[in-house]
Amino acid sequence: MIQSFEQSIGGKVLQLCASLGEGPTPHRVIISLADSAKTLVVLDASGFLGTIKAEIEEPEKLIADAIAKAQNEGLIEAAVNTGTIQEAAL
Repeated sequence: MIQSFEQSIGGKVLQLCASLGEGPTPHRVIISLADSAKTLVVLDASGFLGTIKAEIEEPEKLIADAIAKAQNEGLIEAAVNTGTIQEAAL
């Protein structure tokens, strides 16, 4: 599952996408540039409760929550500005 979205950074609107990480269970969400698939942010389920949440929550909601967290915490902007993949807990 992939969700596309836009974010304005430095006056430029970027096309981004978020998807569940590969594996048998959705324990992480990866946010990347839509045109290059360059990874910007990785949000991992951490700890027991985070892992359970990732397994029982609807994929659409898990991705939407991850996007909101990355935007609210400035992770996407930091990744674009520094060129370093940002990591956080879901």
